[in-house]
Amino acid sequence: MIASLTSRLINLRNILSAASRWVLCVMSISVATEPVIAGSGMSGLERVLQDGQLVILADVKHGVANRIAFYSSGDLFSAMARAGVRHVAIEMPRVLGRQAMSIESESDVDLFVQDVIRSGRWHFTDPDGEGGDDTLAQYRVLTALGRQVLLARQYGLSLIFYDFNNPLGGFTTQNDPVYRCIARLSQPVWRRYGVDGRVTKAQRDAAIMRERFSHDDELAAYVENAVEATGGGKVVVIPGYAHAVLPGGLVERMESRLRAKATVVAVLKDEAEGKAFHSFLWQQARMLSIDLSRPPQYYYTIETKTLRRDDAPGRYVALDGTSERSVPSVCYQFALDPR
Repeated sequence: MIASLTSRLINLRNILSAASRWVLCVMSISVATEPVIAGSGMSGLERVLQDGQLVILADVKHGVANRIAFYSSGDLFSAMARAGVRHVAIEMPRVLGRQAMSIESESDVDLFVQDVIRSGRWHFTDPDGEGGDDTLAQYRVLTALGRQVLLARQYGLSLIFYDFNNPLGGFTTQNDPVYRCIARLSQPVWRRYGVDGRVTKAQRDAAIMRERFSHDDELAAYVENAVEATGGGKVVVIPGYAHAVLPGGLVERMESRLRAKATVVAVLKDEAEGKAFHSFLWQQARMLSIDLSRPPQYYYTIETKTLRRDDAPGRYVALDGTSERSVPSVCYQFALDPR
């Protein structure tokens, strides 16, 4: 009996020893994947701007007040100028950007904002807002756009507004099979399928986004032409985050066209957003059925002005949602057709 008890105690000790080693292993992995501080204040980000020929300041979520203010701040524009940046490409409709380029003073900014809001053509939302009236979001985005024009003039930077002029871009080709299917449905048929639930709003919205992403090379070509037309030089791009990391997306296309390796910086508003960032990307990858597994090289947190470098980005491998695409039953034939 004593021998049996001793044997059980030895087994328990071995189990606890193995468990403790597993916990230590998990803890070491967790520590390894924590981004390493690479700089504080704007100086850290300025070093990244100085070292790179093509720097991407990726907008993690469009419309958030903190990022809008950061992207239109004197601190950022002065840092870009000191780092030798020549061109700043911003994901904003081209025709709206051309209208903004007429701004020459603060009073012009107010007139520009009023004109655009009065036209009712453009609509911007705040994802952190409570819904309802988006007037403040409109004013915030348009005022920031006006400030970017003034700051570019002040620091001698060339602005490139490169996005399509409407949500669907007026594409002459349709690359996503689900989008191609939905686009060919007549309005009465689309309404009936929508009411019947045969094509859900989530499926439609995801297909639209994938179709937009599939035309990123057209956006890259537009930026390339604008850069070459004004003498080349160092480029900073401010796109939505997905454009920065998608395989074959905007940044990969620009790397090829400009023959420069891109440095991707994910711009976060605060520490809370940083902690939720990986979970947010996981949700987006599966909701849109896209691949977000390419990690950024750096994270910049606006609230703390901290630049962090990720030296162990292996956790991003799980962010490929391409295999989880939801295809409406009415679109199976199109989804199987590679054309």
